[in-house]
Amino acid sequence: MRRVLARWQRSGLTLREFGQQRGIPLSTLTWWRQVFRRAGEQVNAASKSVPARHAVVFTEVPRPATVPTTPPVLEIVLRSGHMLRVPAGADTDTLQRVLQALQTAC
Repeated sequence: MRRVLARWQRSGLTLREFGQQRGIPLSTLTWWRQVFRRAGEQVNAASKSVPARHAVVFTEVPRPATVPTTPPVLEIVLRSGHMLRVPAGADTDTLQRVLQALQTAC
């Protein structure tokens, strides 16, 4: 975001115009500008930002590829107390037959 704000300063555009051209909301640009100002940094058009004594540093942390994903599950609890867990993408005809069978049996 420091680089984006530096590009804005070099552009000669207002913050609103710059954001509109790049599809960045004005509120986002304004917020980040305030974050860096509060941290004691100045976005300089001639050079990169110079961090102050307590500079804010952000690092993107990518999601690991090995994290198992759990498919969404719909849980149906019958009056009898039986619970049926239905995975996402289940066949609706089969589900309907199972529910009818459970209701009849209970």
